[in-house]
Amino acid sequence: MKSKLLILLPITLFFYNSQSIAADKDIEHIVVSGTKTNKLLSNSPVLVDVIDGETLKAISQGTLAKVLDFIPGVVVNRSVKDGYNIQMQGFGSKHVLILVDGQSLISPANSSVDLDHISASDIDQIEVIKGAASVLHGSSAMGGVINILTKKRQGSYASAFYETGSYLNNKPDTENGDSISQLLNLKAGTQWLGWQHNVKLQILKDTGFDYDEETISQNSAELKKKFVQLNSQKDIANISTTLSYQYFDELKTRPTSKIPGQEGYIYYTSDVAQHQLDFNLLPTDNKWKLNSRLIQHDETSGQSNSLRDTSIQFAEVEGLNVWQSGNTTPKVEGESGSETVFGVVTKFDGLDQIKPLTNSIEINGKNRHSIESYFQYNWISPKYQILAGVRGQNDSDFGFHSALRISGMAKMGDLENPVTLRLGVGQGYRVPDLKERHYIFDHSNLGYMVLGDENLTPEQANSITASLAYASQVLSDNADYSFEVSTHFSDTKDLISTVTDIEESAKEGLDISRYSNIESAKISGFDISNELTFNQWVAQLNYSYVDSNDQDDNRLGGRPRHQVKFNFGYDFLQWDIESLVYLVYQADEAVSSNYLDVENNAYTLVNVTINQFITSKLQWTLALNNIFDEHKSSSSSNQRHFDARPTSSRELRLGIEYKF
Repeated sequence: MKSKLLILLPITLFFYNSQSIAADKDIEHIVVSGTKTNKLLSNSPVLVDVIDGETLKAISQGTLAKVLDFIPGVVVNRSVKDGYNIQMQGFGSKHVLILVDGQSLISPANSSVDLDHISASDIDQIEVIKGAASVLHGSSAMGGVINILTKKRQGSYASAFYETGSYLNNKPDTENGDSISQLLNLKAGTQWLGWQHNVKLQILKDTGFDYDEETISQNSAELKKKFVQLNSQKDIANISTTLSYQYFDELKTRPTSKIPGQEGYIYYTSDVAQHQLDFNLLPTDNKWKLNSRLIQHDETSGQSNSLRDTSIQFAEVEGLNVWQSGNTTPKVEGESGSETVFGVVTKFDGLDQIKPLTNSIEINGKNRHSIESYFQYNWISPKYQILAGVRGQNDSDFGFHSALRISGMAKMGDLENPVTLRLGVGQGYRVPDLKERHYIFDHSNLGYMVLGDENLTPEQANSITASLAYASQVLSDNADYSFEVSTHFSDTKDLISTVTDIEESAKEGLDISRYSNIESAKISGFDISNELTFNQWVAQLNYSYVDSNDQDDNRLGGRPRHQVKFNFGYDFLQWDIESLVYLVYQADEAVSSNYLDVENNAYTLVNVTINQFITSKLQWTLALNNIFDEHKSSSSSNQRHFDARPTSSRELRLGIEYKF
């Protein structure tokens, strides 16, 4: 009974060695996501959660997906298309903006974010803003922001990381392919002609998994990905100038059925090639910056007997300027300062789609463009801050929209160990993307289709957030303790969701959905977190609650009411081994009336990782994910039973890294 209670407690335990803890007591994180200016974490008027590089090392040496699953309050689900859906405070992937070094991580499919091209070992820290951030970060940030800050390496270096894995007991029955998943990550850099040149190569192969070998259909597709990134940087006249190129290709195949009267099979397949070019300017004083990005994405996907070719174009240019006056880091009463941020963003999206089998054009040159500007003012004193901002967007299809927000922070009590209160009231909005309006997601092989709707209107939301935080040294100054509670409420209008088209579903024998505006919805909840650092371990208490209902008081689907994240770690100093056990518990999703029964609506995932540093240059890692093999039942979809458990199976991974 005691072990079951521990699983349900929102406690996070992980370790540091005693030397690093002692050093970190006097070091505070610098964050940029809340104001787009550098601030000490305790001095940010916007609540920001930070996961630092040392913690990330203990979680994963692989890709970003496992790292995000560790963050309290963040729901990460592997989608049926083998991407990842992110959710925060009741808002889904389209409302949670994921940034890499302040620039958006583009999801060409506009449904599942690709988290595989970022290596966890490249991340310096992750900053999380929960709640509306549309004023500063644009319309995709109605539900929050996750900003992934990567390491900036200088000089000559090289490293190689290789990881192999297997879905235990659920390996697909392959005639030609391997039953072992593989990940290879190579990095190198050097200075030449005054420029810092960096190159990264990441190759990923995932075998997929199959819960029922008696059926032809496979639960997760075989997946092959390749990422190449070239980066050159130089300080020219005190301006950091960076030019980056990234190439990405992906091939995934999943057998779905047998061709009647033949030996061959029908496959779901996706063949992707994407080119990305970035150009960035940033002065050493961080008073302004210019970012630009160009993406060309080409994809052939669908059933092998009904493929579609899709071409997506994306371009973005953003510039901002920062003005400061007075003392922006005041320490004593009577001192004050201010920061003003002004920025302009222009974007272009293009979409084409054809069906090669019939050479028919399904989407012909659909495009949209927009120009946005934002203004934010931050007044700063030792105990109080006020943050006010406004953003306006003029869209080629939907005209002008704006959002206002005002926030405040008050430090109460002793400034050395204050109780920090943060409040925010504001607006958010999101313009429908081209895929929601025009795209045809034909996944008949998976039993469903999702169709766009040209009549969609922009989403709007009014939100209120509040948080209370406290930090102090305890146990005769031998331990650090912090407590944080936050609450949120959003009243949304025209929230975009998918609704079942009953007539078309009956006609085609598939689950056919269309994007549609929900008249209104209310989303509310709270998060509680405790953290205690003592000698060689750290403990956290994390619990999140979300309630979401539409105008008819029906719950919105896909949003678990309860989430608990529990972690335990220990550092074996004599062997230089780091170990970590972390758990994710989720329960009580809304069940659609389309289901005949509920098979599972509460589950716990348990993961274990071990890292050992053999030398300063050589280390190995071991990870056992989903130890108890909690996953969707292979028969639930056929029987129309609701199963909230994830798609992913139990998996064992073993890796090794060498730094030259």
